[in-house]
Amino acid sequence: MEAYYWTQFSVLAVFCALMEFQKFTQKEKTQMPSSFLNFRNNYLFVYSLMMAGDWLQGPYVYALYQHYGYTTGDIGKLFIAGFGSSMIFGTVVGSMADKHGRKAAALVYVATYIASCVTKHWSDYYVLMLGRFFGGIATSLLFTVFESWLVAEHFKRGYEAEWLDKTFSKAIFLGNGLVSIVSGLVANYLVTDMSLGPVAPFDAATCFLAIGGELEARDLLYYTLCMQTFNTHYWGAPLDL
Repeated sequence: MEAYYWTQFSVLAVFCALMEFQKFTQKEKTQMPSSFLNFRNNYLFVYSLMMAGDWLQGPYVYALYQHYGYTTGDIGKLFIAGFGSSMIFGTVVGSMADKHGRKAAALVYVATYIASCVTKHWSDYYVLMLGRFFGGIATSLLFTVFESWLVAEHFKRGYEAEWLDKTFSKAIFLGNGLVSIVSGLVANYLVTDMSLGPVAPFDAATCFLAIGGELEARDLLYYTLCMQTFNTHYWGAPLDL
């Protein structure tokens, strides 16, 4: 049965690869400048890392709770806590990102999701509940902050509006398509083939989140220093970010 699934997966993967290659070889109707392509590729790379940090965890959240010996009812309460945290925080995350900065909010996503992953090393129910709370916050940030930053930065740099949908389509293909599949395979390999236990995918997610967060922090620091230099030179005082 496992061979059947691998065969189906291989056939579909080759088919999708051929379709993507055909799209890649087709020339764009509008010539895009290299500055936009660099901007788009940088966003897609970081966004894919952030999505990998999310997809790696998905298949083994329930399995980890079962591994710790909790009942279906206890596990249900943990999931409710996560969804409830996301529901509550999701109502204010947009305004908070607009007020304090979307890149800063992206770093908060990294910090909260890493904290959620770290709690998986403890079997204590309340520590796991805290992890679900952090995970709910991170989920709200993941599906709001990055897209809003992309839209704002895209138009701030004066790029054409019609180019934006191409970036989103590639982000969906990579972040919610290719990355999700590969993340599932990697998580299964860590747990099943390498016998590292159900916590291993969360540790792998932490690594991807840390790499993406480091890139975000470096970019934010560069932006802050540039803005402070500009403001000091032209206005005589550092900019309060």
